[in-house]
Amino acid sequence: IPEDPGLAVLKGAVYYGHVPKTIGRRVARYTYGIQSWPEFDPNKHPEAKKVQIGTKFRCRDVFFKYVTKGELLTPGYRRSQIFQALKPDEECLECAIYVSDEEDPVYVDDESCRRLGTLRVPLPRVSTGCSLEIEETMIFGDTELEVQARDIYTNQQCEVSFDLLSNNVVQNGN
Repeated sequence: IPEDPGLAVLKGAVYYGHVPKTIGRRVARYTYGIQSWPEFDPNKHPEAKKVQIGTKFRCRDVFFKYVTKGELLTPGYRRSQIFQALKPDEECLECAIYVSDEEDPVYVDDESCRRLGTLRVPLPRVSTGCSLEIEETMIFGDTELEVQARDIYTNQQCEVSFDLLSNNVVQNGN
């Protein structure tokens, strides 16, 4: 144990404030993901989660994982995934961002999951038969998480940021 551990922490914090690149990697405190609606699979999903959207059956409230708790992340690390809008006539896509204390959460309403917030993406009107594709990206900064959503059709982009040091950002409740 150092002679004065409180002072050591304070000195480290001050040094980091002046030279933030001293910490090259961070350990993910939570598992980060979004709410998704994959096609319903009776072998994998409970019947209670089954919903019909258009002509397809989907499973609601699935946790789609971007980063696993304990994963080493460098500042600026980004992970993207392309999703399709569920309905061609949707005017707005709501991307709900979640964290979990577990490494492999299954559903966003699991006990371990908490909602960080929602990114709302306005969608363009497209011709019948065209699918709307949205690229959703999580970017892990020094102390914040930025979530971007880009409409592949129009290239319009929306984003939201979360302060990962704030105790108020991660709250229970979906």
